[in-house]
Amino acid sequence: MRSALAALLGAAAVTAAVAAASWRLSLAVPPLRAEVHAPASVAVGGDAPAPVTLPPGGSLLVEAAAGAAAPVPLAAMDADVVRPIGSVAKTMTALAVLDAHPLAAGEDGPVLTMTAADVALFREALAVDGSSLPVTAGQRITERQLLLGLMLPSANNLAETLGRWVSGGHDAFVARLNAMARTLGMDGTHFEDPSGFSPRTVSTAADLVRLGRAALGVPALARIVATAEAPFADGTTLYNLDTLLTSVPGWLGVKTGETPSAGGCLLFAARRSVGDAAEPVTVVGAVLAQPHLAEALSAARSAVESSYAGYRAVRLAALDPALRGRITAPWGDTAGVLLAPGDGDTLALRPGTTVALVPVALPLSDRIAAGDTVVRLEARSGTAVLARWRVMAAAPLGPAPVLWRLFERR
Repeated sequence: MRSALAALLGAAAVTAAVAAASWRLSLAVPPLRAEVHAPASVAVGGDAPAPVTLPPGGSLLVEAAAGAAAPVPLAAMDADVVRPIGSVAKTMTALAVLDAHPLAAGEDGPVLTMTAADVALFREALAVDGSSLPVTAGQRITERQLLLGLMLPSANNLAETLGRWVSGGHDAFVARLNAMARTLGMDGTHFEDPSGFSPRTVSTAADLVRLGRAALGVPALARIVATAEAPFADGTTLYNLDTLLTSVPGWLGVKTGETPSAGGCLLFAARRSVGDAAEPVTVVGAVLAQPHLAEALSAARSAVESSYAGYRAVRLAALDPALRGRITAPWGDTAGVLLAPGDGDTLALRPGTTVALVPVALPLSDRIAAGDTVVRLEARSGTAVLARWRVMAAAPLGPAPVLWRLFERR
């Protein structure tokens, strides 16, 4: 009797042990863990570029971006000082018009018929010696032609005509301009009118660079501001006051300005390739409070030329960032890591530029083979990835030992 009971208990114990072992072996094994340490950033080698040329007075800000990389400031001079901006204000007017009535590529947009009120606006601009374009009652002008007249010869009367078309009146349109300024983060900017003729229409070089980037982001407006000359509705030719469009390679224009209170002003942009870099560099800048428009144009040209002189083509992926780390298994085994050759295009960068290095963890299983990727290392500018490297396992690791799975796992 006792031996039979012992046999039954022994069999039950074996059955329970087998069940427990089976259950433990059926449990998922926790994944491997990769721990990688890399420098926080990497600097582009080479001699530091010469400073960007600054005007003798006034305000200036110049920023540049290579391809999709985040814009970086290259030079600043009283960039947050609030000043009158003259007809540079018309950039926001054009942006507001196109926000309300977008133009697709090749479109002329709606046709507006000029009225006696539009003729009166022309005469008012003429009477105070403001820039203007003549219009006649009954004249039919497309939206695109009106924007060309606004941005090339800088017609103050067309700023008012367009504003009243969009918002129904002067005050409502000015309110729209100020609301758009707030949306763009232009906290030092105030619009008193849509033309910039009022000395109370003010901004800063820093704010205007934000506006310039927004303008270039609207294809219809970018094409208009880059136009050197165009026919108007009455058959005359409109000429852009930004003469650098016909003399400086890669010049994108944007907007001139000159009034007694503002002096010479220019919101400007240029785009050029640098060596064999995969993507061009776009420079956006603003210069304010120059003696006349000619000095603003000269200051902008000098700033742009000296900005591009500081760039060279660099392949970040050819760098070999210092790296250390290991892969650890839950059961205690470890393996080292290796850095694979980098991948990425040749880029336009300035010597001394610091680029962030960001390790990106990848999901791991409970085993790896030698050469498997465990982490991705990225060189980033803002959200743009400029180069990447694979961090690989130097040796295989796993699977988990059976004895650990049975007796040692926690």
